Amino acid sequence: EDDNTLFICDRLVSQEILDIIQGEKKIARKLPGCADLAQNEIYQWSNDALQQGKHVIRLKIGDPFVFGRGGEEVLHFRSKGIDPIVIPGVSAAFSAPLLGSIPVTHRGVANQVVMCTGYGREGTSPDLIKYHPEQTIVFLMAVGRLKELSERLQRMAGYPADTPVGIIEKAGCPDQRTVVGDLKTIGDIAIQHNVQAPSTIVVGNVVRVLLEEEDIATTDALEGLILPKNYNTTMVMA
Repeated sequence: EDDNTLFICDRLVSQEILDIIQGEKKIARKLPGCADLAQNEIYQWSNDALQQGKHVIRLKIGDPFVFGRGGEEVLHFRSKGIDPIVIPGVSAAFSAPLLGSIPVTHRGVANQVVMCTGYGREGTSPDLIKYHPEQTIVFLMAVGRLKELSERLQRMAGYPADTPVGIIEKAGCPDQRTVVGDLKTIGDIAIQHNVQAPSTIVVGNVVRVLLEEEDIATTDALEGLILPKNYNTTMVMA
């Protein structure tokens, strides 16, 4: 435990990580509709701690420089005369899909990957790239407008209604879930199973490349839900 260190943690940092922190910690209150206020609060916490001579650790998830405010925060601290040390993270755009048995590319299925955010500045929707059968789209921070996004992909980007969609919820956590459907059904399936952030959405034919039929529940009560399963194997790929 270090009384001279303040941890400022993102709201979506898992409880398992928070539990191992030894020292003072504050949780950013970035809820929908108040992100800018919460960001200013983060800066205030940081500035106060730094003025008191404390070390500040800004703990985020994934890669905060991919659709996050990592760059903005670096520039803010530099404007205060402090050049922060950045420890690179791994974006959920690439790690989360495979944790849900979904590769983002696969020979003969997908040869390009597009990353998109679900929310632009001031809550706007991002521009969408036209449909290509060998393209994978990975959406971050988009589960809150999944139905709207699915409709726009079909109406504005030419995506077929039966394009596979997978959602990896809480990737890497003990309660991780993977939910699958297609653009026509995924919005209702996500509501049925109360899918929440943090979730990574994958759109494209790669969704069903590695998933076996027995992985996908087909009963009315669990339609579209892939339950976590135990992998008892001696083969490791790294």
